[in-house]
Amino acid sequence: MSEPNATTAPRQRRAPKGEKRREELLDAALQLFSLEGYTGASMARIGDIVGISVAGVLHHFPNKIALLMAVLDRRDAVSQKIADEVRAEKTLSGLLGSLRAINRSNATAPGVIRAFSILNAESLVEGHPAWAWFQARYHGIHGRMVAQLQELVELGEVRPDVDLSNVVRECLAMMDGLQLQWLRFPEQVDLVGVFDGYVAHLDASIRKVPVQG
Repeated sequence: MSEPNATTAPRQRRAPKGEKRREELLDAALQLFSLEGYTGASMARIGDIVGISVAGVLHHFPNKIALLMAVLDRRDAVSQKIADEVRAEKTLSGLLGSLRAINRSNATAPGVIRAFSILNAESLVEGHPAWAWFQARYHGIHGRMVAQLQELVELGEVRPDVDLSNVVRECLAMMDGLQLQWLRFPEQVDLVGVFDGYVAHLDASIRKVPVQG
């Protein structure tokens, strides 16, 4: 019985260790991206933060673009999980509540939001490796939210005359723009309070009011 344990135990230990190292690299990359953007951050400096060589970094991520995509995907996966947990029911309150929950989570991670904002703006430069990712992200979010709102129209929660596409664009503009102001003036801008107020106003402006008999 001792030989199987001796051969299988190392494999069981290596997987968690490799995953831990991968998360450490993602954290290090995020840290540098928040300070220097994608262009300024180097694989060598990311490795230095974790305490491994460039070859060690490349063992987990074949190139800098793969590392960038992993950072972006992880950030969006966290937001999606938060939204899914809050929006348990197909209601307007559930949908808007998921946006509020994401924003509240963002308020606890200024470094993450700084990095994401820098990468978003930086990706507007022609040829940037994150251009397609951000394009697909915004198209995807816009399409999903419009579909969710359309379903709420059919359920009688949202007024049928509302321009759903513009509502979604307004929501995204508020979230992204408010975050930039918060990052620049953290002592003056109440990220949570201002966004919660906006959501309350949006709810009142698009919700279908039942006709009183």
